[in-house]
Amino acid sequence: MANDKVIHVTAVALRDPDDRVLTVRKRGTGRFMLPGGKPEVGETDRQAAVRECAEELGVELRTEDLRLVGVFRAEAANEPGYDCEETLFIYPDPVAASPHAEIEEVRWLDMTQRLPEDTSPLLRHNLPQLSARRGLDRVTVFAGSASGDDPAYARGVAMLGAELGRRGIDIIYGGGHVGLMGVIADAALKTGGNVIGIMPRSLVEAEIAHPGLTMFDVVPDMTTRKATMERLGDAFIAVPGGAGTLEEFFEAWAWLQLGLHDKPVALYNLAGFWNPLLDALQAMVVAGFLAQEYIDALIVVDDPLDLIEALTTWRPPAKKWESR
Repeated sequence: MANDKVIHVTAVALRDPDDRVLTVRKRGTGRFMLPGGKPEVGETDRQAAVRECAEELGVELRTEDLRLVGVFRAEAANEPGYDCEETLFIYPDPVAASPHAEIEEVRWLDMTQRLPEDTSPLLRHNLPQLSARRGLDRVTVFAGSASGDDPAYARGVAMLGAELGRRGIDIIYGGGHVGLMGVIADAALKTGGNVIGIMPRSLVEAEIAHPGLTMFDVVPDMTTRKATMERLGDAFIAVPGGAGTLEEFFEAWAWLQLGLHDKPVALYNLAGFWNPLLDALQAMVVAGFLAQEYIDALIVVDDPLDLIEALTTWRPPAKKWESR
């Protein structure tokens, strides 16, 4: 028989640079759990998570970056006779934290090791879900407002969008309803995926914004748009496109070389579209302007399943100034 005594809380999985998960022990208790707590009146779960982490750990989180893992229920750790129903988020960026307020102790948990005996029942219950979400949660797709002359482009982009949607991998993109931008958004939405659009106000006013996205963020300019798209994604995919797509791709790839991020960058090479660019890059290697290892670090595939697999198994190259 289900327990009708339920405590509703929100929690966040926070990680350090070594990919360990932060657990906390509240004053007067003996179990370690994820940071979080009960939402206050009028708060959403996301707002509660941000407030609790600020108050108890001194960590300032960006609300829009919290990614929902799921809702979990297990025996409450500190309230005998109650169950705890937890809305769990994961935060993508490493953090540093220290105990504040009612938190007496923090401990970083290596999820590959055996769990300590004083781990809360709820954390034991949702740990498999946390482990499953350690890789590819969101991809940033660089796509343009045209569809191209070859039907293979739209067909292949639709297949990618549908596959990302089926796998629960969110799409971050430019927010338009036209061209290949609209194709990938529509395909992902049809399979239940989340699609987040980032668009400057000037383009929204030009009436090219997609009306049916999961989330739509209006930013002041193109520079902010690129920075937001790059910050939110766990990986970058350039599909066939024009000058804008090239510019976005080159910035993401150059920043990888400089060590400004360690996320995979991919060229979705439908119908061999990117082959001329790859030839040009190889010429730069021959001429002594580019190291071969950075071309090798690029993912270049033409199949959506192979692309997703490559993104999840990719490893970063050495930083540019460390490889000389």
